[in-house]
Amino acid sequence: MPAPLAPLIGFALGVGFAWWAREELARSQAGSGIGTRSLVIVTLFATLVFAPIGAYFLAFEADWSYAYFIDTRRIPSALQLALVLLDAASVPVGFAVAAPQAKSRKLVPLVSMGVPPLVLVLGCIAATAGRLGIQASYAQFHGDFGTRPIAGSSLGYALLWMDTVLVLGVVWTGRHVQKLVRPARV
Repeated sequence: MPAPLAPLIGFALGVGFAWWAREELARSQAGSGIGTRSLVIVTLFATLVFAPIGAYFLAFEADWSYAYFIDTRRIPSALQLALVLLDAASVPVGFAVAAPQAKSRKLVPLVSMGVPPLVLVLGCIAATAGRLGIQASYAQFHGDFGTRPIAGSSLGYALLWMDTVLVLGVVWTGRHVQKLVRPARV
């Protein structure tokens, strides 16, 4: 996952989770979704699935994660850690920001919150597709030696695996936030 784009993806996922949790949010007293069981599940997703995926690419394919624009040997490790923490926070923040609109079951404001980050992400990926299709280090990419396509490489397999885990995590989280509304007891 490209490092600078991960928080935008996380925010959009949080908005989507708020829509899936709209029934629980409508029944809860919390206007911002703070204190709901849905927020707990979304935070667990962000902590156990989303942030580790971003951290993996920052740890093992950091130059690729920045599309070879930045020599990651010159970035302080504290900045990398801050980016992983931002990844983890972006999903619950997106949920909390979108919760009032989801609570009132207004889809248009949610779409206007979630779609622009995704359009920006897709535009950036399209603009850097040539760079993101290569596995190399910063020096190899700029020196034009030792590069190889990601298909069949360890990076390609990691992308395939991590994207599968991400999709399964999103589906599981979405289903569970939808199921949180309990029928009223008589």
